[in-house]
Amino acid sequence: MLLLIVKKMIENIITLIIGVIAILILAEVAVRNTLKLATHFGWSGTFVGLTILSIGTSVPEIMSAVVGSINIVNDNSLLHTISGLVVGTNVGSDIFQQTFVLGLVGILGTIIVVKKDLLSEVGALIAGAALMWIMTIGGYINRLEGFIMFSAYMGYLVYLEKTQRKNKKKKLKHVTHRNITYKKSKKTDLTKKQIIFYIGSILITFIFMAFAANAVIDSSTILVSQLAISASFFGVLLLGAASALPELTTALIGIFKGNKGVSSGVLIGSNVTNPLMGLGLGAMISGYAIPKVTMLYDLPFKIGVALFIFYILYKHEKLSKWNAILLIGLFLGYLALRNIWFPVDF
Repeated sequence: MLLLIVKKMIENIITLIIGVIAILILAEVAVRNTLKLATHFGWSGTFVGLTILSIGTSVPEIMSAVVGSINIVNDNSLLHTISGLVVGTNVGSDIFQQTFVLGLVGILGTIIVVKKDLLSEVGALIAGAALMWIMTIGGYINRLEGFIMFSAYMGYLVYLEKTQRKNKKKKLKHVTHRNITYKKSKKTDLTKKQIIFYIGSILITFIFMAFAANAVIDSSTILVSQLAISASFFGVLLLGAASALPELTTALIGIFKGNKGVSSGVLIGSNVTNPLMGLGLGAMISGYAIPKVTMLYDLPFKIGVALFIFYILYKHEKLSKWNAILLIGLFLGYLALRNIWFPVDF
């Protein structure tokens, strides 16, 4: 019996390692192909990170919300357990990204957001978390509230697209005003077939990334299934961190490739995508029971950290190494106090 348990544990550890390696490789492919499209269409790295990559890397959170909601519809007795896992995973992934991942990226590279983009980026992160916080009042997010959250995200995407188009026009006018002939390099021009190929490859990459992330989550879940912790803390501690692996790897690859806009964009954008698109879509299917710890501790902490990040970036336009270390320390303190103050969900 003991030998069988050890064998299963080794199998799950191997699956976990393979899954992490797969996510690293897939993130590299996604970033490389997306940046080729971005160069061809004149998109900024930040715009790509806030939109395409943030949605793609949030696929694990989105999938867990949708699948969990379907399970709730099929068996309403699972409402509290699945709600705790889904909401904990979603919020936990965001907090992990805002603190540990952002801190790690800030230590290894540089997180830069210019002041004129703060409101559209970090401001949207704060607004998204605040909207979700409002929707949790009463301890339940119903279908209508889910629709409002999802619609707010769609409106944000439209705003980003219009802003990107406006910035591109300003750049072209500036180039024309200075009498400089503006031409795309032949190396960046893509044929229609190449564009279709890159878009298709990105979509396929995201699908495989979701499966790889889910494999990591499943293996991790089995490895700690005997721990006596609440469903939401389980989601925050393990599933949230595992779900954030695509964002972590994509952001690190963006740093190593010298595209800081992608790194900051994907981390900030994912924190807007997760609560509004992920939970909004899931709540439209079934609605969610919200753990007290989410209302009283998780979301206030998430908003507080976001305000701290906003202040630092507004004052310095970049995250210093000491601020990055502080963010990681905040995450560790958050975990310790959470389990002490809120040992149960409901």
